[in-house]
Amino acid sequence: MRRRGGGAATGAAALASVLGLASAAHAGAFDVEGFGPEGVAESNARAARADDGTAAFYNPGGLGLGRGVRVSLAPTLGVSRLSAQGKTLPLADPFGIALAFDATIPFEGPLKDRIRIGFAGYLPPTAALHLIAHPSDQPFFPYYDNRTQRLLLVPALAVRILDGLALGVGFNVLGGVSGPASVTTGASGAPEPRLDLDAATAVAVNAGVRFDPVPGLRLGFAFRQRFSAPAVVDSTAEIAGIPLSISVATRSALFDPTTLVAAASVDLGHAAVELDATYAVWSAYQGPWVTVHATLPGVDVGSALPADVARDVVSLRGAGTYRFDVGARSELVVRASGGFEPTMLKSGQQGTTNLVDGDKLLAGLGATFALRGFLPATLRAGLGASVQRVFPSTQTKKVCALSPCGADTVAGPDAARPDQGITNPGYPKLTGGGAFWSISLGLGVDL
Repeated sequence: MRRRGGGAATGAAALASVLGLASAAHAGAFDVEGFGPEGVAESNARAARADDGTAAFYNPGGLGLGRGVRVSLAPTLGVSRLSAQGKTLPLADPFGIALAFDATIPFEGPLKDRIRIGFAGYLPPTAALHLIAHPSDQPFFPYYDNRTQRLLLVPALAVRILDGLALGVGFNVLGGVSGPASVTTGASGAPEPRLDLDAATAVAVNAGVRFDPVPGLRLGFAFRQRFSAPAVVDSTAEIAGIPLSISVATRSALFDPTTLVAAASVDLGHAAVELDATYAVWSAYQGPWVTVHATLPGVDVGSALPADVARDVVSLRGAGTYRFDVGARSELVVRASGGFEPTMLKSGQQGTTNLVDGDKLLAGLGATFALRGFLPATLRAGLGASVQRVFPSTQTKKVCALSPCGADTVAGPDAARPDQGITNPGYPKLTGGGAFWSISLGLGVDL
């Protein structure tokens, strides 16, 4: 098949733009921002208490111990005050709408009140998916990058085995995209290339167990499978009679790590407290870059990218709530939380790359007001806000003194004098830090 035009930059642009046609993806926005006003206010410490539609993300087992039919809608905004090299890095797509639904299947007999379904969703306002491929030397935060820019649809099913024991499972599916794609190169007069795109379908599993051994004590264990979406853009051209083939590929697009959560919650009168311990397998992350492979007669050129950039992380989150009775028909629940998560980046010396991250201190506040009896349904309104304080990090760049230069060094364009004329954006010191804010306003109905 013959194509005109093409190039590494065009291939990367095609990958970023055409992947916007995908249908669904994993729970990146909930991992980063929280799910609804309750999840935001409680810094995601909800694996032992969530039993509504949000349990499809937090712990599908908790869905099995819920009751009735509940629907909620929560616009959510992420505000980045993160900076690298003194420059603020805003979130590409900061706004989305979170949806949650749960219901009991109306079976009779032995299955009565034992089978429940749930749904968790996140809807960006502009596109189903927006993938950004950064230049390899651009400073940015891989923990936050490309994780809130996707449509999320997670159906879940849970079974109540005993009165205090339930199992649940949910699925996240990213629909594959393949076939030709057109990319406009601008008004420069260059030919418009036609490319072939292949993005494989990816499926990840959410599963969990919820166990309430005695009234007022809740235990939860959740598993969220690693998610990434490999994608390839192939372009074939003929320039001055010479065939040229370029392949741009990524193996870790839209990456979320395998995550294990162990949680416990206890009621203390009108108060409840929960503690969640989370283990995230970031060591499987292959990096945020794309590889470029070009071939023409007699020449075969490929890119070499760094490996093993991240490490596994154990984080702790705690949340507390207190319920106030407001008259005979309503109540107010106030929420507060805190936590700590170490950086997911290894401390090894970087060369030309400029990935930035830091240890994170988490805090959240919020409240939910429920009005009962005024209508046939219970009405809920909630507000939650949280902040992730990313502590400053600094790394001094190592200058290459003699060719060939090591992968952990930076160099200038002159091979004879590699320590001269260095233009790497992270040189001489790579610095970063700041804060990430999340705000969510939710409305719900309990039928």
